[in-house]
Amino acid sequence: MLFTGTYNHSIDTKNRLAVPSEVRRRLQAAEIIANPHVTCELPVFMYVTLGESNTLCLYAEKDFEKRAEQLESSELDPVELLAYEQLMFSLAERIELDAQGRLRVPDHLLKRAKLGTDVVVIGVRDHLEVKDRAAWQTYVEETLAANPNMLMNPRRAMRPRKADNGAEA
Repeated sequence: MLFTGTYNHSIDTKNRLAVPSEVRRRLQAAEIIANPHVTCELPVFMYVTLGESNTLCLYAEKDFEKRAEQLESSELDPVELLAYEQLMFSLAERIELDAQGRLRVPDHLLKRAKLGTDVVVIGVRDHLEVKDRAAWQTYVEETLAANPNMLMNPRRAMRPRKADNGAEA
């Protein structure tokens, strides 16, 4: 599933975060497609885990499982991979969205991410990230000011990299 967009949200006093309605509709549609024989509305689950720099990452259930499978062919050193897997999977939580499309962020993840009430949910291709709203806005402004060509033509971004000898990698 492809995640895009920026959504201003809040984490309430019960640590609940509303998943953007557009995202919820797409998650529910994916469940229906995956289970065409089921006639009732299926529950939607997401995995929540820590990301980099005070960020929570939200993955659709199938995307998180796919990410886990991809680790089988990782080129990381086995010791590094084990350390990554121990942290990633021990801190991840599978959470069902409630009837209002909210998920309750576990206390331990919320504390580790150091998130307050005002957050932004951003689409990052294969997952969503939850960040402090003010910090995200500052990051966007500073990044675009420092590198105004960051959002280059997508065709340029997809060009193969050159190897050290000048051949395409």
